[in-house]
Amino acid sequence: MRQFEMTHLADNVKFDGQKKKQSAPKLPSPRPPVHDLAGLSCSDHGGPSDDVTEEMIYWSDIPSDDKFVSPIGKNSKKRKYLTFEPDGGGFNNIRMSMETMIVMAHAMSRTLVMPPSQAMYLLRKDRGKQRVHFSFDDFYHLEQVGYEHAGLHVISMEEFLKTEAMTGNLFNKTTGDVAFPPHNQTNWDGFDPKPLKEYLRDVTMTPLDWKPGSCLVAFPSDDGPEHFAELEEMMKTVNANFPKVREFIDDPVPVNASTIERLREAVAGQVKNLCVYDEKMQEAPIIHFMCYHKMRVRFLTHFYAFLFFESWEQDLFYKRFVRDHLRYSDEIQCAAARVVAAIRDRARRRDPNGNPDGEFDSFHIRRGDFQYKHTRLEANQIYANSKDKLKENATVFVATDHQEKPFFKHLADHFDLVFLSDFKEELKDVNTNYFGMIDQLVAARGRVFFGCFHSTFSGFIFRMRGYQSQQDKVDGWDKGVIPDSYYYSGMIEKDIYQSYGPLKTPYFSREFPISWRDIDKGIEELSAL
Repeated sequence: MRQFEMTHLADNVKFDGQKKKQSAPKLPSPRPPVHDLAGLSCSDHGGPSDDVTEEMIYWSDIPSDDKFVSPIGKNSKKRKYLTFEPDGGGFNNIRMSMETMIVMAHAMSRTLVMPPSQAMYLLRKDRGKQRVHFSFDDFYHLEQVGYEHAGLHVISMEEFLKTEAMTGNLFNKTTGDVAFPPHNQTNWDGFDPKPLKEYLRDVTMTPLDWKPGSCLVAFPSDDGPEHFAELEEMMKTVNANFPKVREFIDDPVPVNASTIERLREAVAGQVKNLCVYDEKMQEAPIIHFMCYHKMRVRFLTHFYAFLFFESWEQDLFYKRFVRDHLRYSDEIQCAAARVVAAIRDRARRRDPNGNPDGEFDSFHIRRGDFQYKHTRLEANQIYANSKDKLKENATVFVATDHQEKPFFKHLADHFDLVFLSDFKEELKDVNTNYFGMIDQLVAARGRVFFGCFHSTFSGFIFRMRGYQSQQDKVDGWDKGVIPDSYYYSGMIEKDIYQSYGPLKTPYFSREFPISWRDIDKGIEELSAL
């Protein structure tokens, strides 16, 4: 283990500057647009009509954001890369890690290399009948994101290996020798990724000391070592009178507050160290972020809890970037829109006079292999914890990984329960491995939503509802309140989204208002930077 650390820790990485590199072929020019990321049209995805899909849109179109380029590394004449290994957990853990990597690539002005398509935990249903190996572009329009944003270039692992590895530009950092991919293979789609991961770890800088919870990655508003040093001095000032989490409960720092005020809230009660993107890291041709559970190297965190920006305008830009562009693909959104429309129609038919808009409520009930046993409540307990917020006999959509319907009988005695499995016609020809994302999108449209604490699946539903609350300017939006959004799994956390809650470890256990509160401020200021 010690030898592994000596080889892979950032401070011990060595690159042989004497090696003569071959000229790397130019990367292909970005392809023209193929998706309208700003809106959502389902005409090519089996419907529904645009007036029906409109309610699914929580993101915004901000053309000036597309032009923003990070000040860090933007003047570098050398092409540099960021590679990473997907998280080994469920899809929403994978999603959280991916969001962090994409934001870091943009912030570092590095070309983002996407991992090859591979099998993902719990996304291997009906092997042999449908595709079970996925890349991130199967869930998001990442190629289009790279095309639209001046500050982000996205390529595949195959392009990267052909461009850099097969031209002799990658070196084993221990021996200094030219290192080619295992078996000279460049296309790793659908293959066991382990040999590729080991290869990348051997030819890249791997900053194992960048660990969520132990440090905060801070980016200055300008390039140069003196600006990083200024952030270090600010951190020393904060540590001299270290803030507590309770100082910020229901009292958030303004999003455009001074750097040191925002830093105090970002680290309150938790992190006392900065991870600095120093000169050595900036000079590294490739930075590789591993997922290695044995060494507790894992980015199971929210990008907004791990990354800090000196410029408040830049901080809000990245929060908008994730909201507006890292949303599920049109195919997934449209499938969810068809289900939402069908549920609304059902609710409307059941009570045409009392419910003309077809309102429905929703749950995410997590059971399965979930390790947090205290959240595995019986149906009667779930009902007892939620009945005061729900209407008796209302139509309720349940997103769940529990397949045995008898479990839900106690809820079914009080509500008109529907599940994704009830909408086979609306989901005809949709890969069943997308059903989890569709469950999230449908549940997010409920009038009232109850989720499961500690679940990153529930967490993303809350975040989407947070985005929507800002768009609608509902009561409490200025403090990030999400109306009619609760946890069923315990009375302590039930109302957690009815007031402002600052960041608190473990970050993954929930989402935080800092990711959606007032993030549309500063758009004009950003364009002037």
